[in-house]
Amino acid sequence: MVMNSFFVETVLSNRLGQPVSLSVCHLQFQGRDYVLVVAPTQHASSFVGKNAEPFAFQLRERFDLDARRFELIEVRESTEGTQMYRWRFEWVGNSPLSARSEEITSPVLRTVLLDVVEPAVPAAIA
Repeated sequence: MVMNSFFVETVLSNRLGQPVSLSVCHLQFQGRDYVLVVAPTQHASSFVGKNAEPFAFQLRERFDLDARRFELIEVRESTEGTQMYRWRFEWVGNSPLSARSEEITSPVLRTVLLDVVEPAVPAAIA
């Protein structure tokens, strides 16, 4: 996966209060605030899942986002390519609860998000 300048290394606290570093990108699209996160490759694919609620809380606070417009997107690289998972929460005040994920399959949303994750390389000028 090509990480680009849209992603910034960000330190958050995991569910145990330990600092962890994630690559984070915030973008707005069609009235939603998408926060994309990429976990370090040494962590298992369930790393974000185990920490989704504390990560969502910290990221929403960091970017000062409205929970009704907030979308947490986990980006995973696998042998099949880039997969993206939308994490959904039930918000009680400022606290995200009941985290659950679903793979993003919408062609339009996948294209928009993949353009951020893996931008097209400009053609060489001959």
